[in-house]
This record gives sequence, structure tokens and C-alpha cells, in this order.
Amino acid sequence: MADEFLLLFKRHLNGKIKATMRWVVCKSVNWSEKTMDCIGSGDDLEYWDVALGFGSVDTKPVIESDCLIAILEGHESVAFLMYANEVELLQFNGGENGGLVINSKLKTEIEKTNNSVKQLKQATSTAMAAINAVVPGVGAAFETATAGMQYADLSGVENEKITH
Repeated sequence: MADEFLLLFKRHLNGKIKATMRWVVCKSVNWSEKTMDCIGSGDDLEYWDVALGFGSVDTKPVIESDCLIAILEGHESVAFLMYANEVELLQFNGGENGGLVINSKLKTEIEKTNNSVKQLKQATSTAMAAINAVVPGVGAAFETATAGMQYADLSGVENEKITH
């Protein structure tokens, strides 16, 4: 029933509402309002308060970058950004999860931690061997306690389907 309604509705709209896109140049950005002002590349027509997204993904274009905007339902005063050739910020869901992790830097920092833990275990193991010479059994208890230690394995953490 819903599929049939959708099909009939699309047929009704066919030819009634034209999709309109314009190449523009970004002139200013109001990031708090998630809008930009721009000017048409070919006709110098000005567009104000062009939406930079709808909340799930917002794009902050670089000033003077070439952009493609869409005009909603043929109303020149209602437009949104579809593409920008230079982007200052791409924000998902209001940015509440912070920045995207740079995988290579994260791997470097975790490897530093892994190496420090390995050095600490090695130094402690040497000290426990010396203590074990005086108090038998202490070193063996330490080796048993640390035998199952695992270090961070970063070989499978990168999703190559999403890159930046």
C-alpha cells in the first residue's frame, strides 16, 4: 500500500517540480547557523542563508571555494550545499564524538606504550630474579602472573573503505 502511494505520488510530481542545481562561489560562512552566502559562478546571482547540511552531515566550505548548491522545490530562496571543492570542516552529528582519529598517529602512540610496558616487564623480571635468589618463589609467582599479558595488536584496526 505504501509503495503504491509512493509510486503514485512520484508520478504526480513528475514534471511539476524541477531539480535545480547551481555552481556558486562561497562568499561567507555562518557556522553557528550552518549557512553560507554565495554568488552564482555564471550569473552573479546572490544566494543567502544556503544550508550547509541538515544536522547529520554539515560541510563548512572554504571561502572563495567553488560549490554546487541545490534549489529546493524550485524556490530560489531555499537552497542547500551539495558539494564544495575545498572544505574546512566536515561535521557528523553535530561533532559530539570529537575529531576523527588519525590511524597512523594512534598506532605510533600505542606502540610507544607497548614498548614501555615490555621494558617495564623486562626490568621487573630481572629484579624478580634477583629477589628470587634471596626469597625463593617470588620470581616464579611474578612470571606466572605476567605470562598472560597481551600487547595491543593494531593490525586490524584500519577500515580502508573510509579514508581521509
